[in-house]
Amino acid sequence: MAEAKEIAQQKRSDYQKVFGSEEGLRVLEDLKKTCFYYSPTIHEFPHVMSYNEGQRNVMIHIETQLKLTAVKVKELEHERGQTES
Repeated sequence: MAEAKEIAQQKRSDYQKVFGSEEGLRVLEDLKKTCFYYSPTIHEFPHVMSYNEGQRNVMIHIETQLKLTAVKVKELEHERGQTES
């Protein structure tokens, strides 16, 4: 059990190292714009909507690993002047 906890902590630390830098935050913002983080995944064709939702789920997973709440993400974006209108 302790090993699983260590692995989870290491994974979280890795995500924070990758996305915690200025470069990482820019990449994260680009992923959000292209992976339906800010827009609905709805599409007239169900398989396209499922694909879009899969992309969105990647962003949710990354944010979960980073342990960022939606409020914290907005604070970071606001600090960097990247808030979507």
